Amino acid sequence: MRAAFAESVRSLTAEADTIGVALSGGLDSLATLLHVCEIAEDRRVVAFTGDHRDDRGRSCVPVVQCLLSDLGLEDRVRLVVIDPARHRAEPVWSPVGPRLDSLPEVNAALSEVADGLGVGVLLSGVGSDELLGVPRYATAEIAARYGLRAAWRYLRDVGGSGPGAAGETAAILARCAPAGVSARAYWAVNWPEWTAPVPSPALAEPYRSHATAWGRAWVERRIKQHAARGRSWAQADAFDAFWPHEVIGPAGPVPEASPFLTEGFLSAALAVPVAARYRPDAPTAYWRCKWLVLSLMPRHALPVLPRRKSYFTAALAGEAAGLDPGAPLLAVECGLIDRTALAREKDTAFLLALSAVEQWLLGAHERGATIG
Repeated sequence: MRAAFAESVRSLTAEADTIGVALSGGLDSLATLLHVCEIAEDRRVVAFTGDHRDDRGRSCVPVVQCLLSDLGLEDRVRLVVIDPARHRAEPVWSPVGPRLDSLPEVNAALSEVADGLGVGVLLSGVGSDELLGVPRYATAEIAARYGLRAAWRYLRDVGGSGPGAAGETAAILARCAPAGVSARAYWAVNWPEWTAPVPSPALAEPYRSHATAWGRAWVERRIKQHAARGRSWAQADAFDAFWPHEVIGPAGPVPEASPFLTEGFLSAALAVPVAARYRPDAPTAYWRCKWLVLSLMPRHALPVLPRRKSYFTAALAGEAAGLDPGAPLLAVECGLIDRTALAREKDTAFLLALSAVEQWLLGAHERGATIG
């Protein structure tokens, strides 16, 4: 996998005299940066980090600065800080559809800054969590690969998420059931809110009915697909974590790519058994569940790497709160969104998606499209 990742980075940066990396302070983007530094030779490397605060109130900036210092990269990598409060730009509009990245205006500003610095390609760690993350329901697979003690440690690591120990027990019992029964039980346990999905009340009719029918048909196809392939619950969860994968184009003038998503690396990563994604003897739960990413790093880097994951749910919620349900919205005017129901909507994911849809509709209208 490490060789495949190195080749992925090499191929993506082959034509760039200056290489940019969007660096969050997490393991995924750091693996990208370390490989860029290995192959860059005499080319310039610029790291971009947003001054975001995680749910513990810590800014990404000192975390990234400390990592660059500890890894001896201060003189090799130029660090550029993007302030999400000040650095905003209009993302590139695409006829393909709305941008569903979390902070499109900040990402667009980052791309414009990178363009001004002559960056030829902007790499990231996008896709790593979905592709390489340790799935739920892998107790049996891990016990078979590493033994019962490792399975118990895994159970403790994942017990606080999703269905926990009860779900792990159900997954073991379901291995004795027919494939169709097992797949349906997996879906009911893992995705209870998607057993009979219902869109947000803010989605107006007739779109709400159409979305409901489409969503339920999609769920039925996915369950039948899991059954036809005979997937265990862990294999199904790993598959659902990545597919369908949302392809998001560049936010601005600089081409963007992730070495985790090239054809060569995808082939290597998808060939790894689900149990091998977990490393039971790693020192923290975060490392145990991120071992495939850690395996991409040089060994000398391991002692200084973060040992717990940072979350940015508060920052995303703040971004979603910027959507004013009482303001003029083209999505309301064209009958897509019910304004009364929107005023009661609090779901961060929905509000961020609606903001992206609104920006896309405005862009389409500016280009002469008839809306509604």
